[in-house]
Amino acid sequence: MGDGKKHEAKNDPSFGRNLLWMSTLGINLVLSSAVGVVIGLYLDKWLKTQPVMTILFFLVGTFAGFRQIYREIRKLGSEEEKQHERNK
Repeated sequence: MGDGKKHEAKNDPSFGRNLLWMSTLGINLVLSSAVGVVIGLYLDKWLKTQPVMTILFFLVGTFAGFRQIYREIRKLGSEEEKQHERNK
């Protein structure tokens, strides 16, 4: 009986768009952290400062990833607010 709503949600085009959007947020966080680690590793090798730069750039990359998530969520909130205002 409750399967109807689940089936409707899977066929809704906005469901797929939202699922894709959520997965890109996770990918963004992982990639920005990984880029930070790679930069840190190369700098550590070049400056012979193991593991200082790796840790520092990992933290910078992670911060950048969370910042991007925050910005995307705020953007989504403002878009929903505009949509809600148009529907009034």
